[in-house]
Amino acid sequence: MQAFKILFLFLTLNISNVRAFVPVEAYTFDFNIETSRMGPIKEEKLIKAVELLQEVFASPEFKRRILLHRYNRRYQFAHNRGLSNYQIYKRILNGVEKLYPVKNNAMDVVVELYTNNNSIVMGYTNPFTQKIWMNTKYFNRHTPAEVASHLTHEWLHKLGFGHERKKSDNRKYSVPYAIGYIVKEMARELDENIR
Repeated sequence: MQAFKILFLFLTLNISNVRAFVPVEAYTFDFNIETSRMGPIKEEKLIKAVELLQEVFASPEFKRRILLHRYNRRYQFAHNRGLSNYQIYKRILNGVEKLYPVKNNAMDVVVELYTNNNSIVMGYTNPFTQKIWMNTKYFNRHTPAEVASHLTHEWLHKLGFGHERKKSDNRKYSVPYAIGYIVKEMARELDENIR
């Protein structure tokens, strides 16, 4: 009877925590970030953002939130390129960018600042360049958690995920926006716990 109770407890814990385990690629994920046109104070903010991202990517909660993301009452993202939530999570961890389509378990980008005070655009990129441009208008006033969110959003474009250019109901459920929001929320929580 005791052996049955132990086996039952073991199975219950494993089934309930099956999503809690992260693959090795989650905590070995690397961030190869270079900067351009960025002074030491701004670089310090970017470094803090990347440190938050490392913790987020390595966490079981990040995996859980991606796997359980819902759009149109289904476990899916808008503009998901036909991929399941699990396949999107694996694509993130593989780090296969369009420019260098090699599985290297890393984010490989050059972050460059530009200034456009008349723009509502926080930044931009395209899949066929290593650069991510961030508008100083937003970078200067954003917290490291918000910078981490924006960096993730733009990097997901490099993995081939897109969204509507104009605001719409679906846009916030797209891979870049939805995962950017997940990162922002988790990074804020981590940042608050550090202080």
